[in-house]
Amino acid sequence: MIRTTMLAGLTMIYLGTAVAGEHGHSGHDRHKAHTHGVAKLEVAIEGAGIHLHLEAPLHDLLGFERAPRNAKERAAADALLKQLAQGEALFRPTAAAQCKLASATTEAPILAAGAKSTGDGHAEIAAEYRFSCAQPAKLTGMEVRLSEAFKGLRRIDAQTISAKGQNAMRLTAKMRFLSW
Repeated sequence: MIRTTMLAGLTMIYLGTAVAGEHGHSGHDRHKAHTHGVAKLEVAIEGAGIHLHLEAPLHDLLGFERAPRNAKERAAADALLKQLAQGEALFRPTAAAQCKLASATTEAPILAAGAKSTGDGHAEIAAEYRFSCAQPAKLTGMEVRLSEAFKGLRRIDAQTISAKGQNAMRLTAKMRFLSW
């Protein structure tokens, strides 16, 4: 998990809005309840770094929300994990800021070899990305290409926190630029 002061603040903001009812479930249920077609993206900009946390229903990215049952599904799951590791293709910070992907990690226990499907039949995938920017003063936003890469996503509910403040935006295939 990302461990920065700004992201901790963003998480508290997100949990506060969830408790207030904006998302229709409590902060405690945040990791269990999800809406198909909707991903959550949290972005923290701190110094020369961009830290992203993505959560999405596995169905929207893969087509199923359970452990792979055969070789074809295992290959699809492996391809998804490989695609998610390519953060530069999914997120494009302002070009003038000269940002490079520093790390990408994905959590999807249901896709691990030998995993068994359990629970309510719903599974999410979480991914963390870190970018480092050579010209952080020129960083004004980022193109989010998730809807283009994953046709099952109708929208991305994004929240940002930076030295300039906090912001929330709803991104779609037609509205892909997240600014701050």
